[in-house]
Amino acid sequence: MKSMHLSILLVIALSPMLYAQKNDDLIKFDSTFVRARIIKFNLLSPIAETFSGAYENVFSPETSLQISVFINAYGFGVTPEYRFYLSATPAPSGVYIAPFLRYFEVDGYDATFGGGLVIGKQNLYKNKITIDAFFGPSYNTFVIDEVFKFGLRAGITVGFNVKSRH
Repeated sequence: MKSMHLSILLVIALSPMLYAQKNDDLIKFDSTFVRARIIKFNLLSPIAETFSGAYENVFSPETSLQISVFINAYGFGVTPEYRFYLSATPAPSGVYIAPFLRYFEVDGYDATFGGGLVIGKQNLYKNKITIDAFFGPSYNTFVIDEVFKFGLRAGITVGFNVKSRH
């Protein structure tokens, strides 16, 4: 059952990449658009006794895919999210909304699967450094001990653009 959830999660997370690669040549980039690949670290993770990192791949001036991973004393999780940038400035800068899925494996034998929607704002400085703040509701399909079905996902990340091209 866990492997089926993980397989579904991977298919959903990777399918936008195939579409973006196919249409790469059709997109006309303006001079402010940066094809960024950003590695991020969540500054709020230590408060939750968690290590959290993410990788964001910008596909177009309006969209990107971010994959987050986190590890804590109870297990590990993966959170893919597809970002829709709403600002006049091209991605990865500006206000965005992002539906997300979450898989969390607990103590190697139990797991939860859920999702939600976040709203956030990310700033890109000199095409190298990002600061991203986000929050939104989440829902888990399975409750483990004291884990609630409904929750809040929030974070403040600092990121580094490891590759950019116009």
